Amino acid sequence: ACPHASLPHVTACCADDAAILALSISRSIASGYMTGDVACWDVAYGAAEEILGLQEGAALVGAITSVVRAIRCERQGDWSFMPATCCRLTPDEQDLVAAFACGRRQDAGGVAARAARLARCPSAPRLSRAIMHAALTIERAKDSIRMPARDRRPAGAPGGASASRSHRTRR
Repeated sequence: ACPHASLPHVTACCADDAAILALSISRSIASGYMTGDVACWDVAYGAAEEILGLQEGAALVGAITSVVRAIRCERQGDWSFMPATCCRLTPDEQDLVAAFACGRRQDAGGVAARAARLARCPSAPRLSRAIMHAALTIERAKDSIRMPARDRRPAGAPGGASASRSHRTRR
């Protein structure tokens, strides 16, 4: 049995393929920071470029990288995240996905509240700005996302991604 079965499933928290892609990219970038291995960043760029094309893919990874950098700068304490292919979300990832959703709706107040919660501080202006920029980039890219059918299956389903252990990254 999966030790993370009590955590929500990606499909319960991510409204569409664009949200799933953004989560996966953020996980890869955070993994790169945690391990110091550039291969994690290459995975993020490779996946985004394959799905969106070179220009849009690179723009999305760049925007999400600025979000992860802002989390590392403004967050009080560790940030918990799952591997890129995991089907479950940590509470921190749930906050990030919710912040992206607010940004995609252009709800600046919602983004500010979610960013502060994610950063565990009264306000997180850098993170709020980064989330708004990334959310606009996600929204612009959403119509270009053409994930292969095997990638659309919920993680954990036959042929889908599997659950894994969570990771923590320090500021």
